[in-house]
Amino acid sequence: MENSSFSDKKKKVLEEKKKASFSGWFVLLIVLAVLLGGVAYWLVQGESSGRPELFSKTNARGERDDAKPTLQMTDIQVRVENGHILIPVDVLKEKKIVRFEYESNGVKVPLYAYLTLAGRVVTGISMCEPCKSTRFRIQDRKLVCNACDTEWHLETHKGIKGGCMNYPPEIIPHRVENDSIMIEEKVVLEWKPRV
Repeated sequence: MENSSFSDKKKKVLEEKKKASFSGWFVLLIVLAVLLGGVAYWLVQGESSGRPELFSKTNARGERDDAKPTLQMTDIQVRVENGHILIPVDVLKEKKIVRFEYESNGVKVPLYAYLTLAGRVVTGISMCEPCKSTRFRIQDRKLVCNACDTEWHLETHKGIKGGCMNYPPEIIPHRVENDSIMIEEKVVLEWKPRV
């Protein structure tokens, strides 16, 4: 009888060891899987952070801002009425960055308008004054001069790199009214180059 009781106890202890051994392996496998997942995530994040084309971001309106990594200016015609230059809002929404010229008394002033990634409208004089270029592009979330490749922050026009960093295309005020972006002619006529 004592032998049978000893045998039962031995069997019970061995079964508990097996269970403990199995749960130990199970926990180890879970920890290993989490670690490998973390390393894989870190590798993917580290590689994609310098290459925006590897992942998709959205702007404040829920649209992809990397769908067109480089946006060139589109030339458009604008109307002038009651002392204001009128840019159609729907054209700007479609093209994202537009260029047009205001002409008065033989003076031509190149102008631009664009939408930032946050959906804000920016209007200004379309000129990189030191190099005299009047064309820009939006590339990698920056405003870039087509002639000298100087780069400015798209939202603030703060210089990032290039020879003309201290002379970003000058921003001029506007207002939006009746599906048009309105710039006062007077502001454009009074503009003078900084260099």
